[in-house]
Amino acid sequence: MELAPIHALDSCRVMVMGRRHALGLGGQGMTERKLYDVIVIGGGFAGLIATRDLKEKGKSVLLLEARDRLGGRAYFQTFPGTDKQVELGGTWVMPQYMKEVGREIERYGWQLAGSEVGPLKFLWHFGGEDEDAFPISPDERYAFERALFQIGLDARRIDTSRPRDKQNLADLDISVADYLKRMDLPQRVYDLISAYARIGSGAAVEDWSALMALSLVAAYDNSPYAWFASVTTRFRDGTAEPVATLAAGAETVRLNSVVTSIEQTAHDIAVTLASGERYAAGAAVLAVPVTLWSTITFSPPLNVAKRDAAERGHAGRMGKVWIMVDNLEEDISSFGGDTDLLFLQTEYRLPGRSILVGFTSPPNLIDVADHQAVVRAVHQHVPSANVIATFAHDWSADPFARGAWVASPVGQLSRHATGLRSPEGRLSFAGSDLAMRWIGWIDGAIETGHQAADEAATHCKQQ
Repeated sequence: MELAPIHALDSCRVMVMGRRHALGLGGQGMTERKLYDVIVIGGGFAGLIATRDLKEKGKSVLLLEARDRLGGRAYFQTFPGTDKQVELGGTWVMPQYMKEVGREIERYGWQLAGSEVGPLKFLWHFGGEDEDAFPISPDERYAFERALFQIGLDARRIDTSRPRDKQNLADLDISVADYLKRMDLPQRVYDLISAYARIGSGAAVEDWSALMALSLVAAYDNSPYAWFASVTTRFRDGTAEPVATLAAGAETVRLNSVVTSIEQTAHDIAVTLASGERYAAGAAVLAVPVTLWSTITFSPPLNVAKRDAAERGHAGRMGKVWIMVDNLEEDISSFGGDTDLLFLQTEYRLPGRSILVGFTSPPNLIDVADHQAVVRAVHQHVPSANVIATFAHDWSADPFARGAWVASPVGQLSRHATGLRSPEGRLSFAGSDLAMRWIGWIDGAIETGHQAADEAATHCKQQ
């Protein structure tokens, strides 16, 4: 992109051009840099939405992405040796609950799909027992109902349109384990609800906040049952379709661009890459996982809430693995609180074979790249299954993710929710980790992308 004449630039770029030397933009021996209204860092859903919105507001945007692809923690790939494409990362969208993604689906006409298989045979593995029937005995179901009622009641206390630290919710910002223990539940009921909490977080129940869990129940219109039953629809043509649609409208995209520092004054902001290149703008949007904030040098430093979050990280370590099998007589949905694969379900059929998806979570976390470990885990659910191949992306080992979707640490939301989302001078923040309503979901990424675009555009107006 060539720089436009000064009279064609809006005030954001005019002010930056007037400060070239203050930012070092004209120094000898430095890589030449181009000027933009806004720099967006991170090409997942949040960054793509922010880029799209800013372009529609008439802003010139540079989108920087560290990977060699866009999409972030959404990654649609072909299962090796087949023509079947699978989601290695984020997948599910439920427009009836997720209004942000619903609006994008309506705008672009993206089609949704449900499961390609069914009916499913349900299997349960709790307390060392393998069962076909629901694992809660008739006598225990009263306690199960009591627990679900309390969860729904506590969820109703949460206003998902407001930061949690602006509400009186500190008593709920305890570990999921402690929250369930204070209900004094029978062991089997505790184990079942704990396992559902793990499938929703990718974390051990001791390691993440009940306030986040209850916030997601609140997002499901206060229905604990929806947490169990509503995750049924995905993009028919995969997350690659919305990523490609949004990327097509981006003005300038640079892949393989690892950001190492962000420097700002009261008037402008400069971003430096690992390659040594620097770019300047009137504002920037940082749309990467919170776990990556510690890899960037900020001048001035981030606020205490953000520094604490970057240093602590979060507990989400979910592993997702796709498994091709034969000798599977029935399509299954198998759930186990003490199995190495927390959940295993048939998703696709091929001639003579099936492709299943499995999830592994702390404390029984296995390496999804370890084929034999996955085979052993599958056999805990279906001993007769002949595993032919496995396929996964390890998000915890990914240097540009450093974990799966966010599982908020205890105490963070009730103390620092506002500080985590708030702009830092001319730098705004986006990403599903920071969502108000759908924390950790594609819908949450879209929500924060809209907000960050509005903030960045406002910075330009204030020049």
